[in-house]
Amino acid sequence: MPARKIGFVHPPLESFPSGGNVYGEKLLEYAGRCRFPLVSLPWRGEALPCGNWDLLAWDSFFLDRLARVAGERIALLLHYLPSLEPALDWRASQALQAVEHRAMAQADFAIATGETVAEAVMARWPGKPVFLCEPGVGEAFLRKRPGRADQTVKLLTVAHLLPAKGHAQLLEILRQLRHLHWHWQVAGDCGLSPETVRRLRERAAQAGLTGRITFHGALPQEAVAALMANSDLLVSPSTFEAYGMAVAEAAAAGLPVLSNRVGAAKQLIQHGVTGFLATAGDWDSFRGYLQILLEDAALRAAFRDNLRHAAVRGWDRTLADFRAACEAMLQT
Repeated sequence: MPARKIGFVHPPLESFPSGGNVYGEKLLEYAGRCRFPLVSLPWRGEALPCGNWDLLAWDSFFLDRLARVAGERIALLLHYLPSLEPALDWRASQALQAVEHRAMAQADFAIATGETVAEAVMARWPGKPVFLCEPGVGEAFLRKRPGRADQTVKLLTVAHLLPAKGHAQLLEILRQLRHLHWHWQVAGDCGLSPETVRRLRERAAQAGLTGRITFHGALPQEAVAALMANSDLLVSPSTFEAYGMAVAEAAAAGLPVLSNRVGAAKQLIQHGVTGFLATAGDWDSFRGYLQILLEDAALRAAFRDNLRHAAVRGWDRTLADFRAACEAMLQT
């Protein structure tokens, strides 16, 4: 393919740690390594990016502002479809679907970062080209450590504190399992849904569990990797994920996982071999699996050993998939 000018319109990468920002940062980093002509266009909404672009890839953070500057092709990089959020009421879901339809009507093709989103795009917009471009795992998560011998089981949840992420349901389960030795660490932004955080802290205080829970807030990748290296189990109670980067990172780090069967969890975790997977919404099963893992150190060790052989997807493969999608659409 002849030299092309490709722009990537994304939120400022320094705004706050998130899966989408990590994805954008790594995409640009590996494009630079491979000399792929992807130009960073951090956008704060003040003006549309200008330039004679062959293609503009718009981050789905700007779903409601996607626009064509001139005659360039448009790619919509979809980390999620907001209307798929399970906690939404019908009216809110319909409003978000209207925004999604307007954006997809302007896009020439979509690049989905998770199979769940890719399937939703194919179902709702048949005929619209869609490419799958899943995230990779950073090198910081590959520094595996041996298992811990502490009697207190360190649980870790990596997810922004939002209703659909399941923190409240997990807190209730932990209240029921308060007789066991555990400490729950939560890494995720606490400012996106203040009401969710307020209720969570209130319930923890009422249950007398405040001292057994640590809220770390949003953390950079290195800090999350350090937490994983010093934890016994990743617990992901989220009821919806487009992919589930934290699960992929935990698997790469050799950290056993308990997750709902959402996003890519079923391809990242072997049920009963490297972790347990529950059906989303089946909290009785989730509780049962957590109790087993809290009580059985040998099982956690077996899961950890089995993860040594788990395949790890690198960000170089993400860039290769992204590049292939762009090149395919620029040749049509």
